[in-house]
Amino acid sequence: MAKFFCHVDKETSKTQKDGVYGPQVDFGEFSDIGKERRSHGKNFPCRKTEEESRFREVKRGIIAYSAWFDKRKSQEYVRILLLTSTTEPLPILFCRFDSELKRSFTSTVSYYQHNENHYMPFGCFIASCAVPPELDHIPCSIIVSTNEKSTSKTQNESSSLVLPINFIDRKIEVGHRQYGICIPPLHGEISVDRLIEFLELSQILGASHFTFYNLDMSDDVQNVLDYYEEKGLARVLLWNLPSYISENDIHYYGQTLSIMDCLFRSMTHLDYVAFNDLDEFIVPLYHDNISVLLKEIHRKEHCGHCFQSAIFDPSWEDLQMSRLITQRVFRRTKEATPFWTKCIVDPRRIFEVGIHHISKPIDDNFIVDQVDWGVARVFHYRECDDSEALMQPDCSGNTEEDRTMQKYEEQLQINFELNAMAIVDFAETNYESV
Repeated sequence: MAKFFCHVDKETSKTQKDGVYGPQVDFGEFSDIGKERRSHGKNFPCRKTEEESRFREVKRGIIAYSAWFDKRKSQEYVRILLLTSTTEPLPILFCRFDSELKRSFTSTVSYYQHNENHYMPFGCFIASCAVPPELDHIPCSIIVSTNEKSTSKTQNESSSLVLPINFIDRKIEVGHRQYGICIPPLHGEISVDRLIEFLELSQILGASHFTFYNLDMSDDVQNVLDYYEEKGLARVLLWNLPSYISENDIHYYGQTLSIMDCLFRSMTHLDYVAFNDLDEFIVPLYHDNISVLLKEIHRKEHCGHCFQSAIFDPSWEDLQMSRLITQRVFRRTKEATPFWTKCIVDPRRIFEVGIHHISKPIDDNFIVDQVDWGVARVFHYRECDDSEALMQPDCSGNTEEDRTMQKYEEQLQINFELNAMAIVDFAETNYESV
């Protein structure tokens, strides 16, 4: 399997150096104090490892979604995932940390612009606040403000926000999983059958947890995800984009920000995580499932593994009556689609991940494994000739038969039917209890 250093998209500004825009904070003489704070494991007052995230405004046009305490480097940071303008000067923001000794410390936000904002008016940024080494405890929240002197008492007098901090390093053994999948914000018409098929087949292929973002879901789709959430297999997060950000202002409803949030969120309980749409499946050709495949191919220098894609256009389906699209479409593009790769990553080794590639590892020594097409690939069930698709694949009619998915048919059919019936019962029970 070929190995390549992590790709950095040309869209990244040439002024962006070492992952940040803006002033850097040098705490110099306080470095020893920071080591003392970090060594005290008992100083962890936060009751929750994750706070329910949602979009919150620092001020109009600066919208934070979640914040994460990141100690993967010698300098600790709070990483704030936010949306803001890509066309105007980046706002000057400050992070205020309050100590247990009634002292306060402020650091200036530095910015990293995501590589896949696609020149839209709004985009995803990682806003980093260096944690002052003299802070005497691990922070549970920060005040993010346009005013360097902002406090919780003056919050209403300036543009500021008290933002809870989530943590990436508190693995709870009971909740630990090996492989999960992040799904971008759900919207529009979604087939309940296709959603159940995605969840059940993905589990057969090795996934044990799914993270969804609710932009605009029907009641039927909500009911399906409520069912899987109650089973402990899924988590559904609100994706409440501000009304003044339309689909013409941001790339694909802020998909890149949801990917980054899910990356950080996965660090708490997953060894590996993939970023898939509902019509995509990463399929090992000679291994029982993804976990078995990763156990064989993963090396200590890898930050992730990327897979080439084949298109299975529903219009090419066989004349079969199965409700399952993976069991009725057995014709695909003969050659790999070169740009529509999908990746599985070790989330703790990644600083930035994109939709189709790994942009930046947390350390330059990590490399990406480009998995051979003959070992595993993405099975992508979508229209091939799509004029609206970026990086259009070759749909000239050069296809071939591929019945790989038939080996999952029996188990998938059983799981699909059992859970489809259980979801109906679940919905009726919930309706009666209202």
